Amino acid sequence: MKAMNWVLRGIALAIVLNVGVALSAYAQLADDRKIAVINGDRVLMESSIGIQVQQEAQTAATDWDNRIRAKQLEIETLIAQAEQQQLTLTEEALARIQNNVDQSQVDLQRLQDDAQRAMTRMSEQAQTRINEQLVPAVEQLAAEDGYDLILDTRMQGILYFSTAIDATDRYIALVNANNPPPQQESHR
Repeated sequence: MKAMNWVLRGIALAIVLNVGVALSAYAQLADDRKIAVINGDRVLMESSIGIQVQQEAQTAATDWDNRIRAKQLEIETLIAQAEQQQLTLTEEALARIQNNVDQSQVDLQRLQDDAQRAMTRMSEQAQTRINEQLVPAVEQLAAEDGYDLILDTRMQGILYFSTAIDATDRYIALVNANNPPPQQESHR
């Protein structure tokens, strides 16, 4: 039970921490390029969509946890019943109780699997919902404040960059200049 509890809580937390963008500070580069740094953890903890997703995840995790605990209690009750009545029940009655215990354990495993799938699906849907709100806000921030690059401290990734600072073509040219292609052998 404790392991499943941790799994559900971990999945719920993953929903909250798996997506994100946040606002913090910016730096002015020497060549007048502006960089912003966004604290993704704060956005998820303080934005309305982040709070809403956290609450939904906690509610879902609690619901699944309660259903799993109820099934575990059912199994424990059946086992206790069999132990208490072991001397007074027929072999056939004890076999029926054992079959019920076995079936309940299968049901419990299915319930745990269903919980994990549901929480994973919820995480994916939450990420989409959050991104639908956060991505346009990052683009608006970049446009309004003139940022060329916006970084997220939580996922250590780039959220936005201006094509004006894209040096990929120049970099490829340098790589190719320093590493000429091998000469092809001529077959005569």
